[in-house]
Amino acid sequence: MSLIPLRRGGWWHDYVCPTHGVELEPAIGSIYPCSHGCQLQGEPFDAAWTVYLHQGLAREARLHAHRYRASGEEFDQHRARQILTEYALFYADIASSGWNEGSESWMLQGKLFSQALSEAQWAVGIADAVIALAARRTAHEELSPEIDAMLVGLIDTIEQARHILVVERDDLRSNYTAWLDASGRLLHLARVAWDLAAPDDNLEARVYEHMRVAVLEDGWEWEGSTYYHVFVLRAYLLALRGIDPRSIPTDIVAILSKMVGVLPAIAAPDGRLPIIHDGPYDRLAMHREVLEIAMLAGQLGDSAALGPVQRWVRERLDDQHDGLEDLLGGWFGNAPATILSSAEPATIAFANAGFVVLRDPSARLTAVLDAGEHGGAHGHLDKLALYLYGASEPWQPAPGVPPYASPLRHGYYARTLAHPTVRIDGEDQAEASASITHWNAASGEVSAMSSDACAGFTLTRSLVLDRGILADVFRVTSDDHTEHQITLALRPSVSFAVQAMHGAWKSAWQSATGAQLTGMHLSMQPSVLVESSGRGPSDDPSALQAVGDWTCTGSSAEFVSLYFFDDSVVPLRASIVDSTTTMTTLLVEFTDGHTRNIEVSR
Repeated sequence: MSLIPLRRGGWWHDYVCPTHGVELEPAIGSIYPCSHGCQLQGEPFDAAWTVYLHQGLAREARLHAHRYRASGEEFDQHRARQILTEYALFYADIASSGWNEGSESWMLQGKLFSQALSEAQWAVGIADAVIALAARRTAHEELSPEIDAMLVGLIDTIEQARHILVVERDDLRSNYTAWLDASGRLLHLARVAWDLAAPDDNLEARVYEHMRVAVLEDGWEWEGSTYYHVFVLRAYLLALRGIDPRSIPTDIVAILSKMVGVLPAIAAPDGRLPIIHDGPYDRLAMHREVLEIAMLAGQLGDSAALGPVQRWVRERLDDQHDGLEDLLGGWFGNAPATILSSAEPATIAFANAGFVVLRDPSARLTAVLDAGEHGGAHGHLDKLALYLYGASEPWQPAPGVPPYASPLRHGYYARTLAHPTVRIDGEDQAEASASITHWNAASGEVSAMSSDACAGFTLTRSLVLDRGILADVFRVTSDDHTEHQITLALRPSVSFAVQAMHGAWKSAWQSATGAQLTGMHLSMQPSVLVESSGRGPSDDPSALQAVGDWTCTGSSAEFVSLYFFDDSVVPLRASIVDSTTTMTTLLVEFTDGHTRNIEVSR
């Protein structure tokens, strides 16, 4: 009986429940179960599940090959070779019959998979297994002709796909290119490891070429998506296998350092990564990707700042961690590797990507403001959204998206409706950008503005994080001074309740662990804050969540919120003392009788 499924894979994003929007559970026979009790059959689930099986077997081959490299156990060698041999025979059949006819018109076609991207990811795993097996090869041991033929065939497939993408479509910057280059280089290295080819520096140069065009000056992958940043960074680290770190060009070292540094810089106090724009909110495969980055980056220098991130993903993996990432030592050879460094998380503004991270010194709260570009195909209609993370709870997180085949990806999660920002007359924002207009890291202050997110309006959001309080002022002004419904959304992921009090509103946020966040919300214009039922983060779109929509009718609006996250800071009431074009002054009264003025600059 064959170890591998003898059929082509489809598009893994089709593996999603059409009723509940959740990624489906592992198949039981020909049934594809949903966590809410649905039982699905047939296409496109068959083809999507096949992608999972193929990618899982490539990982299994890697795991056994690296175990063999570490311990020399013959069972591991046998199992890895068995998987590789079966794939070699199958790939010879499917490659001869051409491209995968299951591909959609917009896709870059693969042969084993609908997408060449999936093929490249799978090929990286296959090549890595072949290279790891070579580590213990004897002097006269050879790679089987079938496996070598598969490597050669995959190289040809990858080269054809890259030509279509980079030459015919002129899309060198695509995240696909990073994986095509990684797979091309590792497939070639697999043949080099078995003395079947000579080294080719041009393949290394391709990786550097992509890094120079696809990474912004501040270290973010150009799409401004947490997931695609991780996705591309992982491809780079894998692609540089066997390279002496001291030979990497200086500008590439700087790019890698900044890219790795992005992860601890945006991480919440507990190490979770805000999933800004497209990406899975909480998914096993992404946690493995982040762990692999941490393990590989640690071989290139100081990665202590990644400790909280690594701990968090290990906790999420729990007993589903198979140990592969811990076996990847020596990835960059035996040369001393001290080329990377990463600073401890701090308040930071990414000037190019436009993300601003405000941190409380006590690590009780992190606020992330989205004030950058739209982000291309993976961007959301979410300019000036504000995401809040606590010491161990996501108060108001970036929601991520479900698998892309779900209509809820564009139908809800990429829309303004899903994000804690402003919409006008119930309409989504346009594909727009924002810019940082004021920034003071020392005092924890930031202001950002967008003039094209809502046609005819200027949006400005200003924040101050200081001594247990986050002050948030969102101002909206109309160019034509006509009346509109202006709504600021609150999108919690925890227990949430709103009460009217003292001419304002108080919001109570409570996590499953009992942690609490208190909000006070006030405006100089007549407005109403409505508590209603909505959707939570995208890992389970069907889970109902209490949310808030704060609406003012007029030609302008100023929404002022104060968030109290320090248990020793107990507010009684708050008021707006003054509001000018450059400053909003707030007065907070506390239960012990003392008061505090907070000034929020714009």
